[in-house]
Amino acid sequence: MNIKSISRGKYYIAVFKSRNYAVQLYYKLEKGGYSMFQLISTPCQLRGGCSYSIKFSKLNDLNYFKRFSPDFDQEIFGIYYVDKRNGTKIYEPISLNKST
Repeated sequence: MNIKSISRGKYYIAVFKSRNYAVQLYYKLEKGGYSMFQLISTPCQLRGGCSYSIKFSKLNDLNYFKRFSPDFDQEIFGIYYVDKRNGTKIYEPISLNKST
């Protein structure tokens, strides 16, 4: 697997209801040639357990998720904007509307 780098400063993460769903979607995106995503462990502040999330740099990249997964809206737990302030990561929820 290639190691990808997304800005450590400001980025987004998509948190899913299912660990398996996150992994499957990530590999579909990667197989489709979209290598700008990164599979990460979900921060425990957002969701307990051992789940995975997908990290990305632009909010409109959500369109790729929807293209590769028709049931995206049912499987998403939340989208968060991540920023670092005073050395602490801040997770701001992003509201999803059906036209994103």
